[in-house]
Amino acid sequence: MKEIRKDRKMTQKMLSQDICSQSVLSRIENDEELPNVMVMQQLCQRLGVSMDQVLTFNSERVQKINELMETFAFYFRHKEYHALYRSLDHVEDILYLESDLQRYYYYRGSCQYYLFRDNEQALQDLRHALDLSYHRNKPFITDWEIQIMSCMGKVFMSLGNQEKARRFLEESIHQFYTLPSERIHVELAKIFYNYASFLIQNHEPLRALEQVDQGISWLRQKNSYYFLPELFCLKAKLMNDPEESRKYEKFAEYLEWIHTVN
Repeated sequence: MKEIRKDRKMTQKMLSQDICSQSVLSRIENDEELPNVMVMQQLCQRLGVSMDQVLTFNSERVQKINELMETFAFYFRHKEYHALYRSLDHVEDILYLESDLQRYYYYRGSCQYYLFRDNEQALQDLRHALDLSYHRNKPFITDWEIQIMSCMGKVFMSLGNQEKARRFLEESIHQFYTLPSERIHVELAKIFYNYASFLIQNHEPLRALEQVDQGISWLRQKNSYYFLPELFCLKAKLMNDPEESRKYEKFAEYLEWIHTVN
């Protein structure tokens, strides 16, 4: 269970919340305590696995899948959607954890959107990804679910459905702040970019600037350049002063250059 939790990048606090104490979870993970069936079921549900999957856990197979997921994540972060889409081919059949399938469909939906401009297929894949783990009144929303919500909002924006776009984009931001100290995926910076882009399109520049600044601030806390050039480009557009606008454009260009040479 500890290996699966760490693979999900969940802390003990995140996994045990409203189920059991962290000390109890620690003893369970260290084989010092046998959980009752109800606790075990709740822990497995939050991890996105069945009890059978935990009992038949194969660390070697999981390691191979983890390596695949790291490859997918690399292509996604670097916007290499052609390589990502090719890598996704023939992978679905070897995935058995719901959380891995969720990432698979999230990446596939993203490829449909960014690579093929197929909004309907993208939405179908993203909905499938979210449905694998999300339900109303869920006590803890994962980083992946937040990213999927935001991406769905972006697709709805492209489809011209402003009401649903706003709902999904606002929900992703709201859920981010339910446990901000526990959020670790730098890819979450994209949710601020997506929402700010929507607000700009809907003539809400002040709110858009607020989202851009929050995204930049969060990335600085994480010491990450991921999506920072894009956020600075949006900030440049939102500046009324041409000199200020050009300053942020230069920031974006410099960060893009750093990304290229690295």
